[in-house]
Amino acid sequence: MSATSINEDIVAEVSASEVPVPWCEEFKKMISSMDFATSRAPELQAFKLNMRRKLQSFNDNSMPEGSTLASLTARRIAVAKGMFGRLGANVNIEPPFFIIWGCNTFGADRTRRLYLPITHALDPDVRREASGTSFARPIHIEDDCWIGARALILPGVRVGRGSTVAAGAVVAKDVEPYCLVGGVPAKLIRRLNEPR
Repeated sequence: MSATSINEDIVAEVSASEVPVPWCEEFKKMISSMDFATSRAPELQAFKLNMRRKLQSFNDNSMPEGSTLASLTARRIAVAKGMFGRLGANVNIEPPFFIIWGCNTFGADRTRRLYLPITHALDPDVRREASGTSFARPIHIEDDCWIGARALILPGVRVGRGSTVAAGAVVAKDVEPYCLVGGVPAKLIRRLNEPR
């Protein structure tokens, strides 16, 4: 179920973005978890197309002559810094990577991210009533997490501090701090020791 009014706290948080934001009424609705439609906002359409160009550059797996692991990482992170609202110094993202908006994604120095992935109502009657609109739910990834390759974290999920999500996992529920989860759907594999 989507929200019914603009969330000024989220608008203020996204206002701190270090990259351009496609400010328009539909974008404010999206980040507030309200029904929105990209098709109603040329700003969102242009931004989404530009983001796909940046993703293509980020996911470019070519290795120019003389490349090193450090130079390839630096190239990727430079592109990512142009996509994310803020990206901390110690955040690393390996390709392949996909994100739709980016400007409302914040990564602190030890990897805490806020994503707003798009979803739709489950009930067909509600979807029909909403006339093809979508709404977004935040994903929170707390400090010191490791997200395996091709893991899928669904809207509204929080991954607790120090947790690991196994490669290929589909995470539909919150992950407690210091846990290893995996599978489809992701389940607790074991609890991890908290650092001293």
